[in-house]
Amino acid sequence: MKTLTVLFLSLALLAIGCTDFQQNQRNRAAQQYENLNFFIQDTGALALLPPPTAQPSAWASLFNGTDLTGWKETDYAGRGNVKIENGELHIENGLVITGVTFTNNAVLPKTNYEISYQAKRVNGSDFFGLLTFPVGNQHASLVTGGWGGAVTGISNINSMDASENDTTVYLKYNQDQWFTFRLRVTPENLSVWMTPKEHLIPLNATVASIVKAYQTEGAAAGETLSAKDAEAALRALNPHLDKNIPARDTIYFPGEAQIIDEPIKDKVVQMRAGEIELSAPLGFATFQSYGVIRNARIRRLPEKPTGK
Repeated sequence: MKTLTVLFLSLALLAIGCTDFQQNQRNRAAQQYENLNFFIQDTGALALLPPPTAQPSAWASLFNGTDLTGWKETDYAGRGNVKIENGELHIENGLVITGVTFTNNAVLPKTNYEISYQAKRVNGSDFFGLLTFPVGNQHASLVTGGWGGAVTGISNINSMDASENDTTVYLKYNQDQWFTFRLRVTPENLSVWMTPKEHLIPLNATVASIVKAYQTEGAAAGETLSAKDAEAALRALNPHLDKNIPARDTIYFPGEAQIIDEPIKDKVVQMRAGEIELSAPLGFATFQSYGVIRNARIRRLPEKPTGK
């Protein structure tokens, strides 16, 4: 009997010990959970979240399509003629540089904005749609087809111009073909996209293989193209496709591609010294070339949210 009493007492003490152990573990777990500071426990922390990112503003046209209201012909020596024709800005050949400059600096954003425009070179062999633009309290220029027709880049980054800094790319610009450029300026970065995009011809390529490559690219972007439609789109951009391919010349694919992605936070961005400085704060220019600009527009971007 005494043995049974001792056994029951031991079991009771064991049960009490287990209960205390479990309670202690629950208390410890609860303390750790509270220390996580979940928002559901600390509703005041919600006020520390950054506000939702706003959408970019609507695009605003930079030209009225009928005259140079808001602009002036840039006072370049030996400049060519400038005119608005069929809603397009025509900048004809000059002895050196010809262009136009925006006259209302007060309304221009200095950062967090985008500019988009279309440009084509009618004749000549140098830059045909150079854009000068604000970068904070400085200015820079997007050079399109300079130094003999192919150099594209930003002048200047750390005192190096578009032909010698990290933004330098070499692109083929067919005469009388429209190209769309989209420039983005933020405090951290200068970015440029171009439409259409270049496609290099691989060895032993044929029209069929290039068409297939374009179909594959479209499929990756969620677009289904028949071989007939894909070839028609390519021929619209590349009238000499049958000659370009065996010559392994550069051709264009429809679509936009980023051509410049330049961090600028710790770099010096400023204009190339010389006459081009007359294009500030915003301007378009050509160099011994006839260029045409259309659909030039600008929009503001939301500022990047900053934490506390």
